[in-house]
Amino acid sequence: MGKDKTLDLLEAADWKDIVFRLTRYAYWKASNYIWKSGDPNQLPGGKTPEDIALGAIEKVWSSVRDWNPDKYPNLLKHLMKIIDSDLNHLFMSMGHWKSERIPDKSDDLGIEGAQGESHADISSTMHEVSITKNPEEQLITFEDKEYENKVKNEFYAMVKGDEDLEMLILCFEERIDKPETIAAQTGWDIQKVYNLKRKLSRRAAKFNKGMRKI
Repeated sequence: MGKDKTLDLLEAADWKDIVFRLTRYAYWKASNYIWKSGDPNQLPGGKTPEDIALGAIEKVWSSVRDWNPDKYPNLLKHLMKIIDSDLNHLFMSMGHWKSERIPDKSDDLGIEGAQGESHADISSTMHEVSITKNPEEQLITFEDKEYENKVKNEFYAMVKGDEDLEMLILCFEERIDKPETIAAQTGWDIQKVYNLKRKLSRRAAKFNKGMRKI
């Protein structure tokens, strides 16, 4: 596809929706790392997940990371892959040798995860959790965090391919839970929000039933 046609597609994209989804995806991906700040909203260099999302968009517009609609027809997923790469690079390049990346199942979302992540020494990571805790408390805290992310990633796998449910979960993680607010943030009509919440409740019940069997 020619550059002019690609530019036409970029100009026609729903950027309000893309920025919203991309920012929440960047936050979710950032939460899969343990940063020195202890907060995925406070990334190295003073960056935020929104900065990462907007940086990915800028790279596409400036052709630093060309988008080929023929090969990658879903623009949002192409941008998500750029975020995967940028977050991994940020993590690896800012001296986070005392941090550990939490295992991630982003592939289960149909999104290719970043490659080459380094797993640092667990004891160093535990030290980052809290210097005021004794070793037993540190281990419990670390294991709880690991389990929490494992459950979250497995639940995301259950909504694999359903972009609306993925977005609804991201809204909940951002403490956006009132139907009216969700509708305003996503551009959905209110009935769609109610339908999606019922659909997600059914998936959650199935997920909980499966977890009890483990």
